[in-house]
Amino acid sequence: MHRFFIFLYYLISKNKILSVFTALGIAVLCLFFASKINFEEDINQIIPKNEKSDLTAKVLKQLNFSDKIIVIIENKSSEDSFQLSETADTFLKKIEPLQKYIGSVQGKVNDNEISETFDFVSQNLPLFLNENDYKEIDRKLQKDSIAKQVEDNYISLVSPTSLVTKEFIKKDPLGLTFLGIKKLNALNISKDFKLEDSYIVTKDGKNLLLFIDPKNKSNDTKANETFVDQLNSIKDGINKQFKGKTEISYFGSPVIAVANAKQIKKDIQNTVVISMTVLLVLLIYYFRNVFTPIIVFLPTLFSVLLALLVLYFIKDKISAISLSVGAILIGITIDYALHILTHYKHNNNIEELYKEITQPIILSSATTAVSFLCLVFVRSEALKDLGLFAAITVILSSVTALIIVPQLYKPKEKGEHLNTNFIDKIGSYPYEKNKPLIIGCSIIILACLFGFRHVGFNEDIGDLNYIPKELKISEAKLQKLSDITSKSIYTISYGNSEEEALTRNSELSSFLEKEKKEGKILSYNSIGSVVLSEKDQQKKIEKWNRFWTDSKKNQTLSELISNGNKFGFNSSAFDGFNEVLQKNYSALSLKDYQRVKALQISEFMSNEKGFYTVSNVVKVDEKKRDTFIKDIEKKHDAIAIDRQQMNENFLGLLKRDFNTLINYSLLAIVLTIIVFFRNFELTILTMFPIVLTGVVTAGILYFLGLELNIFSTVVCTLVFGVGDDFSIFLTQAMQKEHTTGKNELPTYRTSIILAVFTTILSIGSLIFAKHPALHSLALVALIGMFSVIIITSTLYPFWFRFLITNRAKKGLSPITLRVFFVSICSFLYYGLGGLIFSAFGSFFVKNSQGKTLNIIKLILAKFLTSVLYSNPFVKKKVIKNPSEDFNKPAVIIANHTSFLDTLAIAMATHKIIYLVNDWVYDSPVFGKLVKALGFYPVSQGIENGMDKLKEKIAQGYSLVVFPEAERSYTNDVKRFHKGAFYLAEQFGLDILPLYIHGNSEVLPKGDFIIYDGSITVKVGNRISKDDTSFGKNYSERTKKINAYFRKEFAKLREKIEDENYFKKKLFLSYLYKDSEVVKEVKEDFNTNKSLYFELNKHIPNDANILHIANDFGQKDALLTLYQAGRRVFSLIKNDDKRATAAHSYLAKRRKIQYIKDLSEVNKKIDVLLVSDNNFAMDDIQELPEKIIFVNTKNTSFKSDNYALEFSSESLKVFKTK
Repeated sequence: MHRFFIFLYYLISKNKILSVFTALGIAVLCLFFASKINFEEDINQIIPKNEKSDLTAKVLKQLNFSDKIIVIIENKSSEDSFQLSETADTFLKKIEPLQKYIGSVQGKVNDNEISETFDFVSQNLPLFLNENDYKEIDRKLQKDSIAKQVEDNYISLVSPTSLVTKEFIKKDPLGLTFLGIKKLNALNISKDFKLEDSYIVTKDGKNLLLFIDPKNKSNDTKANETFVDQLNSIKDGINKQFKGKTEISYFGSPVIAVANAKQIKKDIQNTVVISMTVLLVLLIYYFRNVFTPIIVFLPTLFSVLLALLVLYFIKDKISAISLSVGAILIGITIDYALHILTHYKHNNNIEELYKEITQPIILSSATTAVSFLCLVFVRSEALKDLGLFAAITVILSSVTALIIVPQLYKPKEKGEHLNTNFIDKIGSYPYEKNKPLIIGCSIIILACLFGFRHVGFNEDIGDLNYIPKELKISEAKLQKLSDITSKSIYTISYGNSEEEALTRNSELSSFLEKEKKEGKILSYNSIGSVVLSEKDQQKKIEKWNRFWTDSKKNQTLSELISNGNKFGFNSSAFDGFNEVLQKNYSALSLKDYQRVKALQISEFMSNEKGFYTVSNVVKVDEKKRDTFIKDIEKKHDAIAIDRQQMNENFLGLLKRDFNTLINYSLLAIVLTIIVFFRNFELTILTMFPIVLTGVVTAGILYFLGLELNIFSTVVCTLVFGVGDDFSIFLTQAMQKEHTTGKNELPTYRTSIILAVFTTILSIGSLIFAKHPALHSLALVALIGMFSVIIITSTLYPFWFRFLITNRAKKGLSPITLRVFFVSICSFLYYGLGGLIFSAFGSFFVKNSQGKTLNIIKLILAKFLTSVLYSNPFVKKKVIKNPSEDFNKPAVIIANHTSFLDTLAIAMATHKIIYLVNDWVYDSPVFGKLVKALGFYPVSQGIENGMDKLKEKIAQGYSLVVFPEAERSYTNDVKRFHKGAFYLAEQFGLDILPLYIHGNSEVLPKGDFIIYDGSITVKVGNRISKDDTSFGKNYSERTKKINAYFRKEFAKLREKIEDENYFKKKLFLSYLYKDSEVVKEVKEDFNTNKSLYFELNKHIPNDANILHIANDFGQKDALLTLYQAGRRVFSLIKNDDKRATAAHSYLAKRRKIQYIKDLSEVNKKIDVLLVSDNNFAMDDIQELPEKIIFVNTKNTSFKSDNYALEFSSESLKVFKTK
């Protein structure tokens, strides 16, 4: 992958002018298409989608929440309340110049509106009457009632107010219109107010309220800011004018929104601007280049433009919200430029730079992009757009950073900038070696494991609002005055026609009235009993006509005229009322209702594209809210919207979606890392810090009593992405250290620290913000970033070295997770079984003899054999000897390379007694059983145990002795000690060889891991005690049998060890190294394994070999795996390849020395092995006895002193004549 970017670098370097114009052309093209993108600014796009929420979103889109500004005028003196109306008059006059911001002002009712409303109700009286009203009318039509009403009318007409009441009485002498007027009470704001001096005042007359309905929505803070500022100016002026008499204050969503916007701007100015300045200075200081900030941000800017170009062609509309949120999240993309700059600063070799940095940057961006793409599974169109935009931008940022940054930044030569500044010193400190730090981190992690699941999520978005002190005071005033600030629930009837919506709303209005009477709601505000569907209007008219029969009309008029005559009314005084009775009423249209200003129909009804909604505002007690909402949605075709609950529900859905998203993201990241590393264990190690960061961040939040919210959750995504990047970079650094032994951690850590600085300075600085949302966002960012940097810098390198790097340094093979867990399971099985046998078996052994004891030993042998079979990845085989049945006691000798040797012998026979070391004899697992079975500790001396051993031999048991006395690190048979042969001589026993093959590879000495492989036990031929060909005494027999054993074991090895036998062992030695190294080693072995197998035959077992190589040490490893007695001096000119070969665990276990030049060879060379095409034979002054060329097509060798011993296409062996 890096080769492509190296090619691009040189191509651009040679064509700089053309490249600049090409880049400018692409930028202009991107800007052109970006300007033509259709942006969707609907906030509802963020709402999670399902059948119900789709309908809710449709309703919300055309619902007017009436976010009014409430003006509170408070009487501060004990004088009459006329001061309130005087202040209100002044205020209304002052705000007249602000009409461009004001839709309407409510709270003052003029006489014309009252008259207009009365006339409208009077002219359409049947539409405003219900069953109870007709009962009241029946009462009013009684003779005594009519008489009393006429008398009251007379008194009113002769009073001073007759000018006002005269017309009302003429039209409606019985006061029937007032029954209809009562229906308009449903439109009232609250029962806690009254009308006084044409203004709405509280019942105690001490507070007057005005309601300003702004033209702009609450979230349009830019337009509302000027409006609110001017309102505040007016308020201050009037409060000064009426000081001590009245006081004005405001409350409402638009005012709060403006206060939030101002505070956010102030916080950003006070924190981010300063922090960004510090960041720019820091970058310039560290990189010693004033253009560094431009270089850092340029790739991100370019990638955003390219992303918009891509989006233009694949999406019709893009959510503006998603782009704004995405702009925050893609802040992590500047980290790519910082990583490149830091590595380039420390290593100015461009090819090495790309080799180091390309894979981790591409992998980091790929994992981040994939996690963003998982947002397509979230039920929110805005978040889907966000995922697409962020994913494209992130992946393009990594590519553009790799192309642009090395072209623009030119580091100083090596040696000119050592670790002289504080950032380099911070990066160079070995945190992973600080034990107190590691212990402290581990304790915190353990604590967080118990707390992270319990961190809360605050779904109340209101808690994230900034409300100034004066607005809180205003809110408290309103709460005392009425239920106007109590929980409001919007109940919305809807329909595909005006008729359908109004019909449903009438039914809903009746339900609300019933709920109010039953005390289930406090109050409601509805047009349901006022604005009726045509069908309901017709019913009302028919009811009126049925009620007013001709006889009832005549009788009523007759009574009115008769009683009127008593007070001097003439007969025409009731003509107006007669017209009301005789009128043919018809249904009204919506426009008829809308003409009456006092009804304010537009506040309740809306229509968009044939979809009609009718809203009602209900005040309900908090405890009864949920029950009420369920009843509404269950019993009516209506939607109940509690604005706070709606936010909580939507945020709750988003929270659940985010939880799902995290699972998807983790899976996607794991799969992406596996594709890049092609190694499951490296993937797990890389994910380890990411998961721990999430656990620690959530745990610390829980212990600090803090909660997550929608904003801090987004920041968690940022922290998650940053942690992902850091882990990948550190994996690269640790992998490089494991490959070559070079510690590149300081450079990688420095680039990570710079990235942390940028995040902390840009986001973490908001911790000083006063706005709750910004403060919570910054707090989570700081906790998350510190968790990331501490875990990745301290624990991750510690665990990587503990599990991988340090094993190689100790000469132990790298392991895989599967091998590790299978090994642990086998040892647990062995340990538990051993404890059980030791506890119960020892009891039975003490009291057993003969066949019973033999059965117990057989069971024990079967158990030991089953331990081997508990690992299905190790093949087991016993090569039996037809002439051997183990009935005749003997001294069994076996080679000793592994802890498993004892278990392997159990596959051959159970009729044995072991001579064991003290650690076996005193073992807490098998100790008691071993003692009961008669096993003998050699530390007590053979002479002291002769009688016991003789007794066991007499019982038919053979003695098992490992004549090498200790385990060997290799598969070589070491020198035999005399003890076994002394015993055979003393007891007159035969020698029975057992050859154990494979244990040196399956479980080597010093390790606890059982590797894949095969175990073979071969039963050899008895060596009779009378066979003098092996010597006449035990000393002679020791040497000769040792040589015989080695010869026979070598034959067994030749049969078993084919060309693939050491394949797994070889590949394990390169496990977790750079992928290119692993790939080349595997390809080389798979291509040349037959060649290398043949090569092994032409080199003596104990030869000193000089290898001229250009590989990663795989040939040296194979040569010494086949024969551990060989010593190899390997000359590899390439520094990286030589370091990779030397940093192998096999180089620690085998006699392999990697050299830079021939002067380092300190042994006489037996074989010269040449596998490097570029080596000149003239460089070697003294040639050895044998010269071998492997895959050296361009090397020609001619000498009169050498003859060609073997030749093939890829292998030529020369030997001195």
